[in-house]
Amino acid sequence: MTAAGEVRAVFTDLVHGAECELVIPPGGRVYPRPGEAKTGVAHPGCPAIADLCIELDAFWCPACQRNGRVSGAWCADLIRAAGQVTP
Repeated sequence: MTAAGEVRAVFTDLVHGAECELVIPPGGRVYPRPGEAKTGVAHPGCPAIADLCIELDAFWCPACQRNGRVSGAWCADLIRAAGQVTP
């Protein structure tokens, strides 16, 4: 379920060849403080949102240990277009 105002953009993780989504919730941050929404990556087989590492063109999920690749420049452009700041 997508929250009101949430932006989701589909991409293919080149490590696994799987479809993933960049998730940008309203007020989301790549490095959130406690209680803040998290901008990150939704990935197959895990309900958690993976951590996004824009500067390394990567994401990693502490819940399932999945790592993957995503263009950091593409993510930054989408986050800015959604009206959020990075990080």
